[in-house]
Amino acid sequence: MKMTEPGITTPAQIAGMIILTAAAVSFFIHPYLTIALALFYIVLCIAACFFPETNFLGPVISRGNTGGNFVAITFDDGPAPPVTTQVLDLLDKYSVPATFFVTGANAEQYPEIIKEIINRGHTVGNHSFHHDPFLMLKSSRVIYQEILTTQELLKKLGVQTFAFRPPVGIVNPGLASLLKKLNMDCIIFSCRAVDRGNRRVKHLSRKILKKVKADDIILLHDVPPHRLQEREMLSEEIENLLSGLQAKGLTVVPLSSLIGKTIMIERN
Repeated sequence: MKMTEPGITTPAQIAGMIILTAAAVSFFIHPYLTIALALFYIVLCIAACFFPETNFLGPVISRGNTGGNFVAITFDDGPAPPVTTQVLDLLDKYSVPATFFVTGANAEQYPEIIKEIINRGHTVGNHSFHHDPFLMLKSSRVIYQEILTTQELLKKLGVQTFAFRPPVGIVNPGLASLLKKLNMDCIIFSCRAVDRGNRRVKHLSRKILKKVKADDIILLHDVPPHRLQEREMLSEEIENLLSGLQAKGLTVVPLSSLIGKTIMIERN
């Protein structure tokens, strides 16, 4: 992983300069202190990869800024039949907008579902091409290609998205500069059920409703549950969530409205 390129000054770079200066001075006090400071900075950067909402490694949007009783709903990893279509039907039933962070591989396989998402008034984000959970451990060239390939594919389907969500919500020191080149924002989430990609569907709605609050970006998945008996349960859980949000007085709005950023535009 390489550090963010010039053009974006991140807290990590500022901290790096301060710690480097302190390390140089501390060398004359005790060499081990220099090593300790260097290790501290390395640990700090590694930890920040798993806590992107700190913005330590670059700008990341993790929640809204409306100050009102609004939330946004997002779905990751699709499109995937029949789940995505079932989700779309539920969203129609409750007149709820959503953003689908799609993988390039699935979008390529199911282009008709991408078009259906758009036709039903929802937005699409980029979730890399292959959804490699270890993507952020790879070179900047590989990461850039994963994002760019998905961007180009979506453009062929009539969509230009400005939103990128990294696989499993992990970032790295070079991601901010790559997204700047692509004119994209890194958007993660602030509320989830830790369903592990619909591997844990049971009580999904209860887990989210217990902790959801105003301006949250909710993370869900629109891929088939791994257990056959939970496939029908997923629709029930999502419907319980949608009705539960209404009961809590939370209004679901488009992600773009919640964060004040353009998510996508349609292209001819």
